[in-house]
Amino acid sequence: MTIALKLPPHPKCGLPSTAHTYHDETGAPVLVANRYDRRDGTKFFMPFDVVQQEWKAPDLRPLYNLHQIVAADPERTILFVEGEKCADALAGLGFLATTSFGGCNALTKTDLSPLANRRVVIWPDDDTPGAKYANAVKSTLSKTMQTPAFAVILCPEIYGKVRERDEKNGFVKGWDAADAIEQGWTESDVKSLIKDAMDGTTKPCKAVQNQPPLDSIELWHTPEKEAFASVMFGDHVENMALESTDFRNFLSYQHYQAEGKMLSQTALDDKRRTMAGEALFNGPEYPVFNRLGTADDCLYLDLGGKDWASVCIDATGWKIVKRGAARFQRSRAMQALPAPVTGPADINLLRPFLNVGSETDFRMLVAWLLGCFQPKGPYPILILTGEQGSAKSTTAKVLRSLIDPVNPMTRSAPQSEQDLVIAARHNHVLAFDNLSHIKPALADALCRIATGGGFGTRKLHTNAEEVLFDATRPVLLNGIPDLASRPDLADRSIIVSLPVIEETKREFEAEFWTRFNHAAPHILAALLNATSTALARLSSVTLTERPRMADFTKWVTAAEPALGWPEGAFTEAYTANRQSVDSAAIEGNPVAEAIVSMITDHGPFKGTATELTKALRSLYPQLTDDPLIFPRQPNKLSVELKRVQPLLRRQGITMSKARQGKTGQRAICIKLG
Repeated sequence: MTIALKLPPHPKCGLPSTAHTYHDETGAPVLVANRYDRRDGTKFFMPFDVVQQEWKAPDLRPLYNLHQIVAADPERTILFVEGEKCADALAGLGFLATTSFGGCNALTKTDLSPLANRRVVIWPDDDTPGAKYANAVKSTLSKTMQTPAFAVILCPEIYGKVRERDEKNGFVKGWDAADAIEQGWTESDVKSLIKDAMDGTTKPCKAVQNQPPLDSIELWHTPEKEAFASVMFGDHVENMALESTDFRNFLSYQHYQAEGKMLSQTALDDKRRTMAGEALFNGPEYPVFNRLGTADDCLYLDLGGKDWASVCIDATGWKIVKRGAARFQRSRAMQALPAPVTGPADINLLRPFLNVGSETDFRMLVAWLLGCFQPKGPYPILILTGEQGSAKSTTAKVLRSLIDPVNPMTRSAPQSEQDLVIAARHNHVLAFDNLSHIKPALADALCRIATGGGFGTRKLHTNAEEVLFDATRPVLLNGIPDLASRPDLADRSIIVSLPVIEETKREFEAEFWTRFNHAAPHILAALLNATSTALARLSSVTLTERPRMADFTKWVTAAEPALGWPEGAFTEAYTANRQSVDSAAIEGNPVAEAIVSMITDHGPFKGTATELTKALRSLYPQLTDDPLIFPRQPNKLSVELKRVQPLLRRQGITMSKARQGKTGQRAICIKLG
């Protein structure tokens, strides 16, 4: 219906030629479709989001005349047409009519659930896009909502069957319900058409017969210019990269359903490239996420189930939604999260499933897990250490099961930076199991992936095109030795040493996971409550000090009330863990350990890098004999000193450089305090 709302004119387009209002179930306005007619006879639409008060369409849109559909007799037939003008024209004759905003390409964004178990007759425009639109609506209603849907495709012979018209009122391209009523159709004419459709006497045009049942594809692209398709399967929408094997398989299946034969590889590639061009140059732009995403000031957690439901989290709470605003892609390895339950939830339900030696360690594991729910990071790197039999792998699996379960849960260390980037593109959490050491190059890459830093590599099968990846991911490592020997890695890490489990306290694995799977929905609910609390309190939290990973510290501090922790409990636990990490990093780094020992045993040092190398090798040969871990050349020692300098500073050891002698030779000054 034409709206009575007074909206501000569009800053560029001005006042619309016509405006139509979409309402929610209560009759409150939600969306205004503003039509602008050009002088050349063409038209375009500018949507206005009434709730957000901005010139764009909401991601999830109601049906036109939704409030009338909800209030109407459930037995009353609903006419589903293509465009608000047609719906209004039919309403003028006393019919209940609806449509969706944005046409066929945006049908996946319209909530069709109010039409479930209703009698619907579809009357599209008489052209190829209209036939596609009719088939998409019919497929969704008939196959996913068990709704009787009758596609009325107006071929000329059907038009003539309803009423003979003179030649001047014949069909034009795109002929629709509004055209019919303008030409003089009456209520009885429309009723006759509906009867023909419901009696099965109308035969769909060939264009509809050739459409596959899996229709309604929305093409779009990411900010990184990667082409995607959103495809409706049953009652849910799946997002697939057009270059993926899954999408190629879908196209083959779609063609087989329509034609009864397979596409050739050449035809398949041509069709996919055509769709990619449409997505990149004509499709809208949306970010795509793995497991955790953001949209409209909300966090979304992909539950990973077959129905593609997600959890919407904001400052007021959380709820499970079937079609959230965030767009997710999935890897074949992704597994479903436990469905969180509403009601009371307690993070202490997690305690029996974590083998920790202290309350501080328990809080650090919970903090890391909660940190994985941050929208962007940076994320601390969690390192689990301990002897054989301390349940390092099991603890890692438990933690990952509550945020990003996959199969397998953990994997061996990546052999290259490219392998790490591939894993990050398809996982929210990166978990690597049973590491014996971390190579310097991998340590640097882990630091960048956890706290931010871009990666670039050559695109496969090209010579010059580069693929860029710029995102942060939570990282979980476990191994027997101390893995954070490099100070820059230690500076970003939480290290938890797990105690050995006594043989009398070991549990059968099947029984353990049965208990965990029973508790997991309640544990995840507690984490979601904490995440909502963090979103609500984040802007009001102030830190007296800003340690390394300050964003992470502020996030967990904001969630403390929901975790049942007293104010400052996390900061206290994190400080204690940082001190333990520093000690482990010094013990694992020969340069840092030798310098601490030298300053403690012999006092301050002043001299060149060459003199420092000789002094350390002379005083502590057991630490400096291995050329692979202790640099021999002075210039390489200087580089390592820069790495360990923050670590030494936290131990009260300062390092500076000064010129000395007539030659102005640079001297290294190291002292306590």
